[in-house]
Amino acid sequence: MTAQENILAQLERLIEHGVMPKSACSGSLLKFVRPLLDAEVLVEERSGGGRHLAVRDAAALRDFCQHKFPDAPVSAGGSTRVSGVARFRDSKAFASNTPEIVVVRAWREDALLLNDQPTCAAAATAQHGIFSFLLNHGPDYSLRGPCALVENPAVFTAFERLGLPVGLVIYGQGRASNRLLEWLAGITSPEFTLLHLPDYDPVGLSEFERLRGRLGGRIHLHLPADLHQRFARHANRSLLDKPNSRAILANLRRTSSDDIRQVLALIDNHNAALEQEALLVE
Repeated sequence: MTAQENILAQLERLIEHGVMPKSACSGSLLKFVRPLLDAEVLVEERSGGGRHLAVRDAAALRDFCQHKFPDAPVSAGGSTRVSGVARFRDSKAFASNTPEIVVVRAWREDALLLNDQPTCAAAATAQHGIFSFLLNHGPDYSLRGPCALVENPAVFTAFERLGLPVGLVIYGQGRASNRLLEWLAGITSPEFTLLHLPDYDPVGLSEFERLRGRLGGRIHLHLPADLHQRFARHANRSLLDKPNSRAILANLRRTSSDDIRQVLALIDNHNAALEQEALLVE
């Protein structure tokens, strides 16, 4: 039962019985009904050795519930986000079952497979610039050979300029979703490897550490030979002033990754971090 469903169940109990021991009320319910207590639709009263909530205006309480929880009908098998809005006015009330939209650019047809057969991802990239598919419990997509994962759209859309030997690049849209990470971790092809291109800042490095925790030796951090020169020319000190950056940086110092340690040394040397768009500066 979700938090919203729990609140609704307690309110329905109040409507049915007219009273409910305060000890049986969750903290989230008491916070939720504060406007009703202020308006004296509900009142808190002494009851024996404890206290209870009592309904003073049942009609107003039913109207309140109908407003907060419209419980409109939805088609069977639809999105849980739609159901959340229909029932609770909140698309995040239920765990999402919306399929993951994966966006890639490919240059080898066998880099992305569908049920073990090459897709048209490379042809679509040549014609339209990208290829996308839904990651759900339907068709079985998988990767083969060297691939890359890019954090930001500027590098994703101009990836060819980097001249890296990969057959496909995935747009990570910032932090990769858990569903995307589970898919990547479940790829069984022995030829599959992943090159990660994040921002060279605490958040980007922590994302690489998260990915490395699931993919192990199959993932590597992109460390161009001239990264130290790019730090010297384009690193930005304000990137370390963002909320939580210092705390994340402190946690990263415990890493066992040599790749991360190399970037930490550059961050310390320049007291600054580097956005991945600097890789495209001539």
